[in-house]
Amino acid sequence: MYLFIIILLGILAGISITLLFLTKSEIKHITGSLKKINDIDTNQKVTLSFQNRSLQNLAREINKNIDKKQQTEVKYKHMDMELRQAIANISHDLRTPLTSIIGYIQLIKSDDLSKDEKNEYIDIILNRAKSLKMLIAGFFDLSRLEANEYAFELESISLSNILCELIASFYNDFTNKEIEPLIEIDESVPEIIGDENAIRRVFSNLIQNALKHGDKFISVSLKKDENYIVTSFTNNANNLNPDDIDHLFERFFTGDRTRTGKNTGLGLAITKALVEQMGHSITANFKDNKLSIIIKWKIS
Repeated sequence: MYLFIIILLGILAGISITLLFLTKSEIKHITGSLKKINDIDTNQKVTLSFQNRSLQNLAREINKNIDKKQQTEVKYKHMDMELRQAIANISHDLRTPLTSIIGYIQLIKSDDLSKDEKNEYIDIILNRAKSLKMLIAGFFDLSRLEANEYAFELESISLSNILCELIASFYNDFTNKEIEPLIEIDESVPEIIGDENAIRRVFSNLIQNALKHGDKFISVSLKKDENYIVTSFTNNANNLNPDDIDHLFERFFTGDRTRTGKNTGLGLAITKALVEQMGHSITANFKDNKLSIIIKWKIS
């Protein structure tokens, strides 16, 4: 009997020693794997050759942290690339009007110019300076929106009244571009909750965007659709392609930046931020070379 107990204890001790050895071996293996992952920045995960529930749980948690680290690194690299691109775009957008202003100032200093020519150049400089001021204001507003620091004054708003008024204010712009917009506005739609100044800016941005790229065709509609008021701004968009739609509301994105150099790409980014932070939604659709910006306003 005693001999059986001694043999049993010996077997248990042997098993325990073996398990301890295997556990220490796996811990050493895990340590080596972590060192390798940290040293050479590999996508390798921690694996086990010895099945132990506690060690499996440990390896699983370690691998979760490795995944999070890799995701953070990818996100950081993407943000770093975006920041570099943003700095390059800001530099480009500021340099263009500044270069123009400097050029005209140098011309004005010439003694060969008449008074009328100098006044003409001064007017050009003033317009360039105003454009530069608007550009800087756009950067500032977008930064406040992205930091959720933009102050909204929410109230009941009639979208149809604002939209009709703004379309009328752009009459000369439509005439100068020989565009007769297709207008469909249901003036009986209910009001929504929003900030009047923000809504005016949203509609103005979208009308200006359509005028820049409309190429003889622009349509604007406002109607009720179930629990929403839907506004749609559609224009020809021959310079866009379907892949551009996913990036249309990104900062500094312009479908034709390399072709014109005149579009900062801030307007639609600001528009999207304003709409969404007022609690509504905005999407873009591209079909048959026509771009539609669609806003769904929740009915108050």
